[in-house]
Amino acid sequence: MAIRINYMKIDPLIAFRRTKSLPLLAVVTLAACVLSSCGTTSSLKGTHDEAITSTRKFSRVTVQDFRLSIPNVGEKVNASKVYFADQIATAIRKTGRFANVGRNSKADANTLVIDGAITKYEEGNPTLRFFIGMGAGSSFFESDVNFHDGEGTPVGKIKVDKNSWALGGGVAAGQNPQAFMDGAADKIAEEAAKLAK
Repeated sequence: MAIRINYMKIDPLIAFRRTKSLPLLAVVTLAACVLSSCGTTSSLKGTHDEAITSTRKFSRVTVQDFRLSIPNVGEKVNASKVYFADQIATAIRKTGRFANVGRNSKADANTLVIDGAITKYEEGNPTLRFFIGMGAGSSFFESDVNFHDGEGTPVGKIKVDKNSWALGGGVAAGQNPQAFMDGAADKIAEEAAKLAK
């Protein structure tokens, strides 16, 4: 019994294109891993965790500075009250769904007010996350985000609960509360856009 091996000619240009796309695929995969984290940002829910059925729509948004319901330990923790609110306002502006997006501005009946409290903020230790993993040096960010109208009537809430990847390595080392706030702001903006007129 003879074994026959067929060799296929490959066009050198096609072979070059295939090898050239591998580094791009690796970079995209790595970026997706770095930007992802464990935990979630919930969708907009009612005050008792039920689905939102409100038909109320708004043409304006104001994002208030967040409160800290944790000890104010460090400059970054204190700055997060303003940083998170700024990121939310920026993400909502990018949607283009509201006529006006303000920060700490006065609300009227047509204004959706977004505020809340930061309930957990830990920078962790990137070196421990990189070399050890398994939860060592983990970073955390948690927040309760409230949506209400200009008169204070609740519209809904979002729970942000983010933490670094437990397996360690470069992915976990690059995850920090600022990155978690940026990702959560995009989700909050997406949910706010559903309430636009």
